[in-house]
Amino acid sequence: MQIAFYAVMSTFLRRLPLSISAVLFLIAIAAGLPLAAQDDITTQNATSAFNGAYITGPEANPLSFLNGAAWRTTGNPAPYDFHDFAPATYVDAKLPKWIDLQAEERFRYEGYSNSSFKAKVDDSYLLNRFRFQVDLRTPSWFRVTAQVQDARAGLQNPPIGPPNTVRWDLKKAYVEIGAPDKHWFSLRVGRQLINYNNTIIANSEWRNQARSYDAAVLNLNAKREHLGILAASAVVPQAYGVSPHQEGNNIYGAYGRIDDFLVPHSNLEPFFLWRVQPAEVVEPAKSKTTGKENEKVGGVRFKAQAHKAFDYGGELIYEGGTVGTQSIGAWAAQGGAAYQFLDVAAKPRVFTQYDYASGNSNPATNAKHSTFDTIYPTAHDRLGIADLFGAQNIESVRAGSTVEPHRRLSLTVQGLDFWAASVLDSIYNTSGSSIVYNKTAHGRHVGAEIDGYSWYELNKHFNLGGGVGYFGGGQFLSNVTTSHSYTYYYFALNFKDNGKK
Repeated sequence: MQIAFYAVMSTFLRRLPLSISAVLFLIAIAAGLPLAAQDDITTQNATSAFNGAYITGPEANPLSFLNGAAWRTTGNPAPYDFHDFAPATYVDAKLPKWIDLQAEERFRYEGYSNSSFKAKVDDSYLLNRFRFQVDLRTPSWFRVTAQVQDARAGLQNPPIGPPNTVRWDLKKAYVEIGAPDKHWFSLRVGRQLINYNNTIIANSEWRNQARSYDAAVLNLNAKREHLGILAASAVVPQAYGVSPHQEGNNIYGAYGRIDDFLVPHSNLEPFFLWRVQPAEVVEPAKSKTTGKENEKVGGVRFKAQAHKAFDYGGELIYEGGTVGTQSIGAWAAQGGAAYQFLDVAAKPRVFTQYDYASGNSNPATNAKHSTFDTIYPTAHDRLGIADLFGAQNIESVRAGSTVEPHRRLSLTVQGLDFWAASVLDSIYNTSGSSIVYNKTAHGRHVGAEIDGYSWYELNKHFNLGGGVGYFGGGQFLSNVTTSHSYTYYYFALNFKDNGKK
């Protein structure tokens, strides 16, 4: 097994772009700076609220409920209702300390009606995803990790393939020197997860295959200051075999975090990203013409907890550079707050959030590309659980409430209202493809969505939940689509055993 793993790693490392190797070399030279680690050990870094929480409800990352209360939207130290079941942890206890096993299993049934606002385009199907991971740790500062993943769909209308069916892929394969959660310095090289910011660079775990990166990531760690430096290429999923990354499609950057910035219990997260692609669609709203992309992104996010009951945060991102012959000038902003009534029965938590992502005033004639690029976001519940829209040419207001009628059960209801930032630009899906191109002004209101969902934790490693989202179209859609509504529903079972962790 070790020989096979090292052979895979050797092949993978030879395939890393030369630019990544060069950046890695420069990073290593600069590694003497006493900064701090921005890591992907948990979902904490990508979250929109302080200390691993989400401003909105727990739908944004249901797996954050598992493996302890620290990363839950609302932690609860009380006992679980069912006995724990952790086979990887049990086997780990029988193995040498330098071997660690992990296992995940996720089953989901989901369906939808009127896909892309086309009448009677419906489907429902089963999704299953299994992951098995082996970590080899010799000293405390060295780790070799390999994870395989099998993702499959059943009873789905064809074509069947990515993102729902990706059979026996290599999800992770990396070498790590140092531990991001323990040491001031750590370096991870290979296929890995990167989960800094759910708006623009993250894992998107709701998708059946989710997202991996072939990357080199340096984490630097001080007491309050944190910095992650990355050179990466997103893996392009294939239905069979080991999925590759696209040569020349790379993202570089630095993502920082300063704890307790100005006020206690807060994080200030400045970041810079540089994305290059050999053939990006220049204006997906009106054509499929491609051009070389050279995009530079700067942003800052602030999230804080005023006290245990009140979370708030905001984010501002600007994008520049060029795509094809056009210059880029796009931006996005986000702000939200949540308050939980801890002394009231069922501990109701109310939340609200505002999102804005710029669009082009006229894609047909404008020489400047102003539609915001979400790059590699966490797609699910970015703008509602129906996952209809990506954060491009969109303005959204969300409000909702979560209650806990039982210590391990949460019920959430939320409503969202959407407008097009530019009435003449398209509305885009979570993959950045155009859904509806409004060539003439028919009103800016896209429509409204209402969602309801629930999660129940049976034990430390297992939860289940279900939900439904309904969207009704507005004036923007009324004259250009055959259907103005969309319904999405699901039932999910999640199991995650992190072994010795």
